[in-house]
Amino acid sequence: MRIKQTFTAVVGLLLIALLLSACSGDSSSESPNSFTVAATEDFTYSPDTISVAAGQEVTLTFNNEGSVEHSLNILNSEEELEHVLEEAHEEEELHEELALEIHEIEPGASETKTFTAPAEAGDYIFFCSLPGHAEEGLVGTLTVTP
Repeated sequence: MRIKQTFTAVVGLLLIALLLSACSGDSSSESPNSFTVAATEDFTYSPDTISVAAGQEVTLTFNNEGSVEHSLNILNSEEELEHVLEEAHEEEELHEELALEIHEIEPGASETKTFTAPAEAGDYIFFCSLPGHAEEGLVGTLTVTP
């Protein structure tokens, strides 16, 4: 009788361990991380910082909660924002510098895109490329961790 109770207890513990390991999952096999960023009425992003793992697939939804058009762009590297903004105003060749590009969207609209986070850890700038918007504060940080 004691052997049967021990066997039942061991099987029960194994089942619990199996269920707990199945619930924890492996993040590499789950769907992409999803984030929502909003451009606000006062020319800020909310949130203004996002953290992701290097090389991770990310789904980003951009909501324009402001009263004018806004965009959201993530730089490919730790490039100087001022330099990129000068290039954007002069040449409109900004897309070569970007890891993600969400073009101008109307107030009240949203757009969702999936992209792969940069492979190198570091801080990457996201910003609105419309003239004057980044200078007014429409800038954020994508922190990429190893």
